[in-house]
Amino acid sequence: FPFSMADSADAAQWDDATGAPLNDAARSILEEAKATIAKSSAASSKSSSKAVISEDAARAILAAIPDVDLATGEHKYVQVIISVKGAPKGVSKPIVTSTAGLMYHPDMYDAAMKKLKPLGITGRVVGGGRINLDHGAKTASVWGYSKSFGRVEGCNKRSAEIIGRFHPDYRVTWSDDGY
Repeated sequence: FPFSMADSADAAQWDDATGAPLNDAARSILEEAKATIAKSSAASSKSSSKAVISEDAARAILAAIPDVDLATGEHKYVQVIISVKGAPKGVSKPIVTSTAGLMYHPDMYDAAMKKLKPLGITGRVVGGGRINLDHGAKTASVWGYSKSFGRVEGCNKRSAEIIGRFHPDYRVTWSDDGY
């Protein structure tokens, strides 16, 4: 999901110490991400509704989206559960994404969703942390947490597993330590 955030007064701004939004653009990103979590929880507690797209079609669309899209080097990352709008309940998959040049977890989520929404994809952020991806050494290290989305137990482990399946010849490690 290559994406470059232009420097402007309208760009989301985040508190470096707390991860809290500092302007309306940042508040909007965070509110949208949290709203998807609430909608997902509400939808899972309701009875299943009529799907407008077949399970096979939804799975084919999801299969075309890479499970991992990470910038090389050390960056923050987010894990997002994506699904196809109108697909049967439960047809989804997790992706792990980071974008060079973005400093905050909500911006990572926003950048990914700006690419995916036009394809009819919805996304619910699970959590995030930091990652160091080195293609030369064939290593990836995952650790920490997102101050904006909170510490999510198991997020780094699951993200490392996803990265390991995507890059089976890489040495992938994870930890919940650090920020």
